[in-house]
Amino acid sequence: MKQFRLVALPLVLLLSACAGAAPISTAPTPPRATPASSIPLASAPLNLKSLTAAPDDWHRLSADKDGVFGVGSDRAIAELLQGKAPARRIIVAVIDGGVDTAHTALKDNMWRNAKEMNNGKDDDGNGLVDDAFGWNYAGGSDLRSVNDETLEVTRLYASCRDMAAGKGTPKPDAATCNTLKTKYEEKRVELTGQLGQIENIIQTTAAVTSVLQRAIGQGPLTRARVEAYKADNPQAAQAREVWLQIEAAGLLGDEMDGAKKQISGQINVGLDLTYDSRTIVGDNILDYNQRVYGNRDVTGPDASHGTHVAGIIAAARGTGKVEGIAQHVQIMALRAVPNGDERDKDIANAIRYAADHGANIINMSFGKSYSPGKSAVDAAAKYAVSKGVLLVHAAGNDGEDIDVLPSFPSPIFEDKTRSLNWIEVGASSWKGLNDLSAPFSNYGKTRVDLFAPGVDILSTVPGGGTKKESGTSMAAPVVSGVAALLMSYFPSLSAADIKDILLQSARRVDAPVSKPGAGGKVPFNSLSQTGAIVDAYAAVKLAQSRSAVMKQ
Repeated sequence: MKQFRLVALPLVLLLSACAGAAPISTAPTPPRATPASSIPLASAPLNLKSLTAAPDDWHRLSADKDGVFGVGSDRAIAELLQGKAPARRIIVAVIDGGVDTAHTALKDNMWRNAKEMNNGKDDDGNGLVDDAFGWNYAGGSDLRSVNDETLEVTRLYASCRDMAAGKGTPKPDAATCNTLKTKYEEKRVELTGQLGQIENIIQTTAAVTSVLQRAIGQGPLTRARVEAYKADNPQAAQAREVWLQIEAAGLLGDEMDGAKKQISGQINVGLDLTYDSRTIVGDNILDYNQRVYGNRDVTGPDASHGTHVAGIIAAARGTGKVEGIAQHVQIMALRAVPNGDERDKDIANAIRYAADHGANIINMSFGKSYSPGKSAVDAAAKYAVSKGVLLVHAAGNDGEDIDVLPSFPSPIFEDKTRSLNWIEVGASSWKGLNDLSAPFSNYGKTRVDLFAPGVDILSTVPGGGTKKESGTSMAAPVVSGVAALLMSYFPSLSAADIKDILLQSARRVDAPVSKPGAGGKVPFNSLSQTGAIVDAYAAVKLAQSRSAVMKQ
């Protein structure tokens, strides 16, 4: 499932038509992660600014130079790489829900298959017609695409009951089926509750906006206008307080409309035991060796998530406030993640396509709780590693310890070995040391490698626009971007070298922070294997040192 933070609401304030009802707060939900080795890490005092809002470029800023705990990639480019030309262009495969290949900030940085003429023929002989930008494995040969999709728990439970959604899913034993029934019903209750929260937020926002609009006057409500307003009655005072808290939580604008659409889709389709999306795709879902199916539409019906991810990595630099971390990179678009749980077969084939077509890095900002086709995904991941590819995966947005409750895909294979070229990423925040770990982020002392900025990240969205989003889905492409930056300037370093450099140079934090999900205080270094935030500036320095030694 695409890992936006929209099901991990950090703060929900409900107001009964601004009639004096007390605000109600509810706890959040989060995503999943990877392990690493015990290694020495960078550590230095921090002097962070006190901020009331996230700077548009905060994830690229430097804790030391700018006082904002980003990754320092802009500083690395300006100070360490100034006057140096990248040695090669890096291809980053984005396996996601689709990418807007025509976005003005992305179109010049999209990967193009040089062997494909986009003429209705399979020019390169790989069996896929017109795979010019990548491929859509969640679609059919008639150019239709799967948009809303069932959840994996639905498919497994449907197989227990011999219903259509379970087609192609091996039937579990009776005991497992009883457990699945419970999990399926729990998921229904969870999603229904989230939808109720979202609808309440939408109603509350409309109510307080109406009160403030009458009091302040016409014109767009901005944080500055609302903060400056001096309320002269209790109703207006409460409306002001609630609006500011909703705005601070990032729940204004079309955020909630998008959340309502996604959660509604998961309820209406994700839990539908009778729905079989593969009638659209037209493949044999039981055949994991089948490679030729899908279509060339890498944008699909909803490319919001994948476009945002792609922009964090590779939006054109020097053209505006949204800039990618890496300068010399191309995005290969692989659509395999609809609104619901992705199919293991599609993920495995997308990984293999990326490895076969020259990807250096694969970004995977998705995850789920069950993986009946894990062996196929494991085999594909091993194949990618054999080709020298670095895999970067978002840990998930459930606020859970994934050492206890794993998320899939996972770097831990069925044979209990671990992928050497895999980085699992949790999400950090701009809100200071106390809130350094995002409240929604999954964590894990052995399975999560490190954290990266993942709260209020400004990036590209379909149609040429920009938007701030939160999630480990945003943190993973930050790491992919830093990895691409290193690969482009230091071509002698392997994917394994890049992973080792990122982990060794990451900024260690020993301070107590709010624990994701459950709350309370824990040492930040207990939440991941490194206990650190990725640091592009330190990583470039270490890469320079490693490369110099290799040349001797």
